[in-house]
Amino acid sequence: MPPAPSALGAACVADGGWVRPGVGAVDGATLIDELADAAVVLLGERHDSAAHHRWQLDTITALHARGATLVIGLEMFPRRVQPALDAWVRGELDEAEFLTRSDWAKVWRMDAELYMDIFRFARERRIALRALNVERALVREVGRAGYDGVAPERREGVGRPSAAPPAYRAWLQDIRRAHHPAASDDAAAAARFVDAQLLWDRAMAEGIVAARAEHQGAVVVALIGSGHLRHGWGVPHQLASLSVVNAVILLPWDRDSRCAELVDGLATAVYGIGRPPGADASGRQRH
Repeated sequence: MPPAPSALGAACVADGGWVRPGVGAVDGATLIDELADAAVVLLGERHDSAAHHRWQLDTITALHARGATLVIGLEMFPRRVQPALDAWVRGELDEAEFLTRSDWAKVWRMDAELYMDIFRFARERRIALRALNVERALVREVGRAGYDGVAPERREGVGRPSAAPPAYRAWLQDIRRAHHPAASDDAAAAARFVDAQLLWDRAMAEGIVAARAEHQGAVVVALIGSGHLRHGWGVPHQLASLSVVNAVILLPWDRDSRCAELVDGLATAVYGIGRPPGADASGRQRH
């Protein structure tokens, strides 16, 4: 039986409002002021949600307006396309050239317009963009062979991930079973699945650390799928093992989000994503 409306979405996080899980509502302006002094701000997303990307851009814009020097880290790009991101920000590429040079159709495959307003804002303000990811082929290879089963020279420089918190390991196995009902319960196969996720988390964490080193004093704002951020289990856990212990985690809260999940430790704060009139559940306008 689905949850009652009183247990979903705006029942616990008002549309357009911020809530600190386990604490309560917080003033948005106060929160943004705090973020301007953070080292790392992690903005979650569901990749196909236009509403999530509008919220990300609004948050980036508010931080920029506070005078913070920003770097925007991007899960969607592997490290090899960094030259295309640099050329875009310098104004050397038009949009079609940028998408071609960054290999968008291969590396992400989502509708580019979901992200283009963020990319345009970065270019207009000369905000550096940073590719955080590795090739999907490497993640798949680790999923087949495990981290130790992949030769060091094939790991794209990614170091050994910190061990997964037990709750994260259990959650990942739930995800594996949900997406692959026929998957083997073999412990070795399950461990390789976790290894692949940890490599992904570690790669993004190392990319964030590298961006901080390259842009001293900047706030690194990273756009990353919410599953890598929730409860601090994924990327934040890997960041902590790299001595970045003050990362801020901000998550979008949809109309169908379950209030029972709004628990202490879920995130630093969550933002209520209202659904525009005429929009479907993804935030896209219906025509």
